[in-house]
Amino acid sequence: MSTDSVLRESVLPTRTSFTATDVFVYAVILVLCALPFFLYEKAPDFINDDVYYVDLADSLLHRHSYSANFAPEKVQPPGLPVILASECATLGCTHDILTRTMPVFLVLGLLLSYEVLRRQRGRLIAAASCLLLASSPDIFPWVTSRLWPSFPYLFTSMLVLLLIPKLETSQKGPHRLLAVVLLCFLVTAAVMIESAGIALIGAMLAWLILSFFAYPEIAGLRLKLLLPIVLFALVAQVLWLQRGSNPRDWPLPGRGESYLAQLRLKSGNNPELGLASPKDIVLRVANNLKQSTTLFGEMLLQHWISPSWSSPVIIGLIVLVLSGLWSSLWRSKSQLCALYFICYECIYLLWPWFSGMVRFGLAVLPLACLYLAEGVLAILQWSREHPRRVGAVFLPVSIVLAFFARDGWAAGTGHSLQDRMSLVFWVVCAVICVRFIWKRSLPSWSSLSWAQKFFGRRYLVGSLSFRPAQLFVVLAVTYLVATGVAADVSRGRQNLASGVVTFENTPEIQAARWIESHSAPNVILASRQVGLIYHYSRRKVIWFPPITDLKVLMRGLRELHVDYLIVVDRRSSYYLPSEKVCFDLLDKAYAGTFRLVEENGPLRIYEVLPHSPDMAAGGPN
Repeated sequence: MSTDSVLRESVLPTRTSFTATDVFVYAVILVLCALPFFLYEKAPDFINDDVYYVDLADSLLHRHSYSANFAPEKVQPPGLPVILASECATLGCTHDILTRTMPVFLVLGLLLSYEVLRRQRGRLIAAASCLLLASSPDIFPWVTSRLWPSFPYLFTSMLVLLLIPKLETSQKGPHRLLAVVLLCFLVTAAVMIESAGIALIGAMLAWLILSFFAYPEIAGLRLKLLLPIVLFALVAQVLWLQRGSNPRDWPLPGRGESYLAQLRLKSGNNPELGLASPKDIVLRVANNLKQSTTLFGEMLLQHWISPSWSSPVIIGLIVLVLSGLWSSLWRSKSQLCALYFICYECIYLLWPWFSGMVRFGLAVLPLACLYLAEGVLAILQWSREHPRRVGAVFLPVSIVLAFFARDGWAAGTGHSLQDRMSLVFWVVCAVICVRFIWKRSLPSWSSLSWAQKFFGRRYLVGSLSFRPAQLFVVLAVTYLVATGVAADVSRGRQNLASGVVTFENTPEIQAARWIESHSAPNVILASRQVGLIYHYSRRKVIWFPPITDLKVLMRGLRELHVDYLIVVDRRSSYYLPSEKVCFDLLDKAYAGTFRLVEENGPLRIYEVLPHSPDMAAGGPN
C-alpha cells in the first residue's frame, strides 16, 4: 500500500462535507458567544489584577520593552501582551475594547473545536460539546470580566490540531512549505501565549514515536514535516526560559520563579510550607484530579457535585474519560489529540497552585467532552464484546467504593442526597459486574420486545434520521443550553449594572487613588495585589508576602525602603496566611512602627515610620 493510501485510509480522519447542520451549529455558537460580547462587565476601567497584562502591552507599545512595575517580566510569556498591544495600536486600548477580545477568541476557539471533534466523532458529539461550553454559566463570568491567556490559547491550540492532519495530505511544493511555516508560527505562538503549550510539542513528539511502531510507512514523512515545527517552537521556548526568573524580594520559594521551579513547592498558595516530598506530589495529583473532575462535572450538569471520592459522578467521569482516551489512542486518527490531552492534563495535575477549571482547563474542555462521550461508547462496546473482562475489572472497584460510601448512608443528616445514594449506586454496579462474570451479559431484551423495537430502530423526520438515544442527547443538551443561557443573561444584566459600583468600591483602586493624591511619585508601596496598585498609582509596588517570620518580614520592609503598606481584609485569600493575619502579627510585634493613615471599609493604609523602638531593640524574641 502506498504512503498516500495509508494516510487517507487509516491515519487521517474521514473527511466530511460541510452541510446545513454545520451552518446551524456555527450560527448557534455565534449567538451564544454574542452574549458575553455584549453583556460584558461594563466598568470605567480594569478592576482585576489581570490589568498587569495591559501594563505589559503598554510597555511593549510605548517603551519597546517587556516590563511593568519598573522591572522586566521574565516568567509570564509575552503572547497575550503582544495581542493586546496589537489591539491597542489598531482598535484602541480601552477597557471595553480589550475585555471583549476574550469572547472573540472564545467563539473562534469553539468553532475550531467543533471542526476538530467533528472529524473524530461526528456532528452530534462535537455540537453537544461546543454548545454546552458556549452557554456554560461557569465560563461566562470569566470571559466577560478577565483578560486571560486561556482564551487566545484555546483558539491557537485548536487551530494547530486542525491543521496538522491536513499537512500530511497537502501537495508537495510551495503549499506544503507554507503549511510548515504557518504551523511553526502557530505552535510557537501557543507556547508564547501560555507555557502549557509545551504540551503540543510533547504530543507531536509522542505521535512521531508511535508512528515508527504503528505506521512505519509514513513515519519518515511525519519526521520531515513535524521535526522543523517542534525544533522551532522548542528553540523559542528555550530562548524565553533563558531569561531566568523575576527578581526575588523575599526569601520565599514560588512567586517570581520559573514555572519549573514552582513545581517543587508543596503548595504555591502557602509557600511557607516549603518544598514537596514524593508523598506531597502524590497527594497533590490526587487532589487536583478530584478538584478538576468536580468542576468539570458541575460545568456540564450545572449542579453542585459532592466532592467525595465515593461520588459516582466523580469516579464515573474519571473512568469514562480514561476509557475514552484509551479507545482513542488505538485509533490513529485520534492519537494526536489524545496525546495532547494527556500531556496537558499531566502539567496541571502536577501544578502546586489552586487552579480553577476555566483558567487552567479551558483549552482542553472540548477534548474532555469528546473523551467523555468516547468513554460511554467504548464501555458499551467492551460490555458487548468482553463482558467477563469488564465485570472482572469493575467488580473490585465497585466493592471498594461501596465500602467507603457506607458512611454517607449511615450518617444521614450530615451528608447530601448524593452521598447517601452512592452506596446504592455502587452496590448496583457490583451486581451488574457479577452478572457480567457469571452470565457474560445483561438481561436480554426478550421480555421487553417493545423496548428493543423502539430503541433499536431509526426514525425519519423529513430529511433527518435519528435513533431515540440520539434524540435524548439532543433534548438533554437543549435543556442545559437553555438553562445556561438564562443564567448567562441574568449575570450579564448584573455586569451592565454593577460595573461602575464594583470599580468604585474596589479596595485596591481606592488605595491607589489615595496614594496618588497623598504621596510623592518616588514612594515605595507594599501590597498583595501588585498589578492593580501599580496600574492606578504608578508607584513602585513590592509584593507583601505570606511570611510569619516577623524578623524576616520587618527586615525586608526596611531593606526594600517600603513607605506605605496596603492591607485589605478579604473574605478569602489566594495566598495563606492572609495579609491581614501577617500584618496583625507584625504590628503587634513592632508596636509604633506603623501609623494608620487611611481606613475605608476593608481597606487600611499604613505608613511605615522611619524609626521605631522595636527595631532598635532587635524586634520580637
